[in-house]
Amino acid sequence: MTQEPSFLSLAAAGLYIFVVMACAAATGSASKTRQAPWHMWTWALLGVLFVILIAMRVTGTEEALRDASRAALRSEGTYEMRRETQSAVVAIIIMAGGVTAFYLFYRAVTGSLRRRDVTVKLAMAAGLGMVGLVALRMISLHAIDRLLYGALKLNWVIDVGAAIMIMAAAAYYAWLLRVRRGPAR
Repeated sequence: MTQEPSFLSLAAAGLYIFVVMACAAATGSASKTRQAPWHMWTWALLGVLFVILIAMRVTGTEEALRDASRAALRSEGTYEMRRETQSAVVAIIIMAGGVTAFYLFYRAVTGSLRRRDVTVKLAMAAGLGMVGLVALRMISLHAIDRLLYGALKLNWVIDVGAAIMIMAAAAYYAWLLRVRRGPAR
């Protein structure tokens, strides 16, 4: 059952297009100026992530997958026991996110403090946050859903915040490399 995407989903997809364009510019700048390969790969993968997110928003894939998993649980007769499984998966996602955040923080503090490196690491962290958010939305545990969709609308705060952070970081990164090269001759 395919649903029409909501206005908010289309608006998010529109924002994601700008994120993809900024990531493409950052990828091109990293390649042209022969930056560390991980810079180019990070920007390229973030761009691919947002292309996938655009497709998911426009086609309603996230909702379809959530509905399909519920239907599969119902057909197996395990729908009523889903909360135990969902809770375990959410705990794993949160623990993995915490470990990843700690690792990225550690790398940011002990690694290179060059603005380019820090900018890429911040964008990477925001991208991982977006992946975690999508995973939590797809699992759809009631307690998490209350946080995401409740009064604070953390779903949109994290979604839009991560997208804008990545877009701004990509634009800043490309600007840094342009300034470093000097005016075009």
